Amino acid sequence: MAASSSSSSSAKRFPLVHETLLLSFKPRAFPCCLVELDAMPTDPAAHIFVAAFEGDIPRMKTLAKQRKRAGESVEAVEGIKGSQGSRRLGALHVAAFAGKHKMCKFLIKDLRVDVNAAAEHGSFALDYISLFWSEERTGGHFDKGLSPLMCAIYGIAPKRIVELLLDRGANPNIENREGFTVLHVLATKKDLFFRDLFGIADILLSRGANVDSMSSEGTPLHIAAQCGNVEMMEVLLKYKANPNRVVRLFYAPLTLALFASSLKCVELLIKAGADVNAGSPATPLTLAATDGLADCIKCLLEAHADPNIPDEIGRMPVELAAIHGWKECVEILFPVTSRVARFADWSIDGIMQQCSDGNLHKSEELAFKALGDAAFKRKDYTHASALYTKGMETDPKDSTLYAKRSLCWLRMGEKDKALDDANTCKCMILDVSNCCPEQGAALIPTEDYGQASEALISSLKLDSGSGLVGEVSGEEDK
Repeated sequence: MAASSSSSSSAKRFPLVHETLLLSFKPRAFPCCLVELDAMPTDPAAHIFVAAFEGDIPRMKTLAKQRKRAGESVEAVEGIKGSQGSRRLGALHVAAFAGKHKMCKFLIKDLRVDVNAAAEHGSFALDYISLFWSEERTGGHFDKGLSPLMCAIYGIAPKRIVELLLDRGANPNIENREGFTVLHVLATKKDLFFRDLFGIADILLSRGANVDSMSSEGTPLHIAAQCGNVEMMEVLLKYKANPNRVVRLFYAPLTLALFASSLKCVELLIKAGADVNAGSPATPLTLAATDGLADCIKCLLEAHADPNIPDEIGRMPVELAAIHGWKECVEILFPVTSRVARFADWSIDGIMQQCSDGNLHKSEELAFKALGDAAFKRKDYTHASALYTKGMETDPKDSTLYAKRSLCWLRMGEKDKALDDANTCKCMILDVSNCCPEQGAALIPTEDYGQASEALISSLKLDSGSGLVGEVSGEEDK
């Protein structure tokens, strides 16, 4: 799918805007196995789990009577300790996982166990049954969200148990604290490992599961897209999942499908009505060109994606492809891209040559600086410091970038970092008479007030409206 040419070393010199501005979005990883047998239990309460797992209804009846006399329930059993400490887990969770249809019916009908009972914790380690839903694996993502229905999809006979639980009133939209539902977990799985998984998804959706349930990482469609899960995506789109829903201000399913390098997912989303020009300045074409996804670029262009939308520092998709050494992508994009004036030789070879020579180096550094200045004026100091850092990567000898970042650190209360950048700036300044206001202001944290004053007076002749002296002095007086 990717262009045949390898990425050139220039890729390291030209950092991507979407890598600078956005958090990394790694595919959600849920455990592949929920339960495994371990040693025989020593705690009397653990016999409930043994009976549930083995489908031993007579034994469960006896245990239920014993617990009833003690004023306890089989719905949630405490005091079974393992490496993760005390946890609460219901007999129905275990029976659902074990695929014990009759046991599940008995627990729900005769013992009136809550079909929607949620385990209190997301990690368990029992003497007899070890649940691989540990905080180490999932970050504790399923605290108070592990329902019997969730256990069933990992189980021995998932489809049959899911149908039973739904018939008995199981809610397919139970969320954990981050909003994940059964559908989100299903979206990460492959039918190769989970039998009739997408048949289960179809059942859940036909019985009221919310196809667009939003979690901290998006809808089930977002999860399916970032995992390249074509089969699950087909089921979700069949039930009219929204292909243009955005999470974290930027990520649409199409964006995540490109991150997964999945041409089939891209095609499905476009067919379902995904906006091929969304996400400006990091449009689908920008992402595809950056990663060398030649087939995806063709698909997007056929769907009328605009090749003339630049990224945040003014680079066209064709330039990004050239910067990263993807000549096949440049050949696809060149005929549909309007001429860019800064290229003296507007040809495929000319673009590749100019980008590989690093002639765009200074223009990128200036662009990052301008974007950082805009962020600073908005008082978005975290964003501004990140942009100044990117500018340093393209031109590490520009002392003004260290000065500007030093001011960001001061505004964020990071005085040690501010002093480090100020000292770096001080060492780089050879002629204070040519300083910019930021360079002069950055000398104040170093306590070199004479040189700072000289620099600021000189710079203010050029920029009387700076106001940076008061800002930095005010920070130092705190």
